[in-house]
Amino acid sequence: MSARVRRRHVTHITTAHRPTDNRIMKKECAALLAAGLPVELIAPLGGDDEIGGVHVRGIPLHSGRVSRLLLGPVDVWRKLRRLDPAVIHVHDPELIPLALIWRLGRGRSAVYDSHEDLPKQVMGKRYIPGHLRPMVSKAAGLLEWCAGRYLDAIVAATPRIAQNYRHGRVVLVQNFPWLESFPEPAQWSEASTGPAVYVGALTTERGVAEMINAVTGGEYKQELLLAGPATPEVLELLDRSGSLVRYMGVAAPEEIPRLLAESSVGLALFHPMPNHLESQPTKIFEYMAAGKPFIASDFESWRNLLGRFECGLFVDPMNVSEIQDAMRKLTEDPCLAHEMGMRGRSAMLERFTFETEAGTLVSLTRDLLGS
Repeated sequence: MSARVRRRHVTHITTAHRPTDNRIMKKECAALLAAGLPVELIAPLGGDDEIGGVHVRGIPLHSGRVSRLLLGPVDVWRKLRRLDPAVIHVHDPELIPLALIWRLGRGRSAVYDSHEDLPKQVMGKRYIPGHLRPMVSKAAGLLEWCAGRYLDAIVAATPRIAQNYRHGRVVLVQNFPWLESFPEPAQWSEASTGPAVYVGALTTERGVAEMINAVTGGEYKQELLLAGPATPEVLELLDRSGSLVRYMGVAAPEEIPRLLAESSVGLALFHPMPNHLESQPTKIFEYMAAGKPFIASDFESWRNLLGRFECGLFVDPMNVSEIQDAMRKLTEDPCLAHEMGMRGRSAMLERFTFETEAGTLVSLTRDLLGS
């Protein structure tokens, strides 16, 4: 393949996410591929592979955070010099400097995909000493400013994240589910049975301990199904949790609709940390797509976004008794649970599908490739 043909590709790049990452591969790369655009992915992998029709260019898997931050961009640069794509689309903050340098080349375009509110995310990182977090957060804000000012575009995952970029071109591509992935839900008599479920990263900050205590503590008992990558701390909790808690490991995106179909209620009990308060958890929209009611943290932004649809219950995520009361309410009234789930499904169909978001991403990418 000639360099000229290769330069017409868009290359998505990550050093921190798996090649099968839901947003990067299953949504964005899949959307570009379906639109007939030439797309490839650079990601940590033992070697090159093809996933879902997308060619994945593997870079080394670095075990530690420091080695990934220092060596990952070097590995990516080596790949890029050989591939020479017309557009790069980076997904990790540590790749912003690389994207800025890459854009200096004639005819090259660079996009940063902002998954999180980086300055707020830094303030919640326990591995950063508390007295250093304000300084690191300001540095993260400066990095975001440079990306917004000098890159060709910012792709923001939420409206709140988009507000961080006051300069340059910002497009919103939200993490809603693909409608085609979620079939019509079962009738209420069937949908009312099954465990409570949480699908996503399993950390203490995302309420794993409170979920476990809610289903195992006191008189109220309900089975809990957990799926996702777990921290060592959470794995210890799971080892002591008992038979009511089932850990399924990391679930592939295509397995999530089946897991949700077998459940009765979805949980999203994030702790009130700076980066959580105005986030948009993908899992809540997946619960809605599956026709399941949710129990979620009573954050103002979450209630403002979804409360009017009456498709879930909002609770104090630190209050196990309140969580139990909400679970009991839905368990003891399966008809109510089904009605809430159907309202959530209707809201998702009208407002929260990735099919619409995909069109925004495709339009941006076509424009950059054409230019």
